[in-house]
Amino acid sequence: MRAVTKILVIEDDVLVRESLVDALAGAGHRVASARNGVEALAMLDQLARPALLVLDLQMPLMDGLTFLNELRKRPDHSAFEILPMSATVHQEWLERFPGVLRTMRKPFDVRDLLAEAEAFESRHQSPAGPVTPASEEAAPVLGPAAAAAAPEES
Repeated sequence: MRAVTKILVIEDDVLVRESLVDALAGAGHRVASARNGVEALAMLDQLARPALLVLDLQMPLMDGLTFLNELRKRPDHSAFEILPMSATVHQEWLERFPGVLRTMRKPFDVRDLLAEAEAFESRHQSPAGPVTPASEEAAPVLGPAAAAAAPEES
């Protein structure tokens, strides 16, 4: 049985990102990180379903609100719960985005984040066994012929 990542921290500040990842991993969570919304979108198919996205709203390349707009276009957007964080955030900015749990105003106590991660895990414990990444879930549906025709990863 292989544990899969269920939490993605999306944060451009390297010190904040590493601190959040360390705190979550230290509490036993499987966590990955992305530096911006562009990287995060590319990583979504490698996450377990459901997944928790800890999302900074103010980032270069693709900010959090743009990321949320792109996420909403995905057919699987409801498989993600979002925990936005920013120094200047207002809950009403995010009401139109499905999956937003609550906002966390920076700076925040890391114990609040850990409590949210625990609550997420509690809501989504699977008695049927381990959760698999979307990419692994798709493989049996596609079959061996489709997998052989897929482009090689570099």
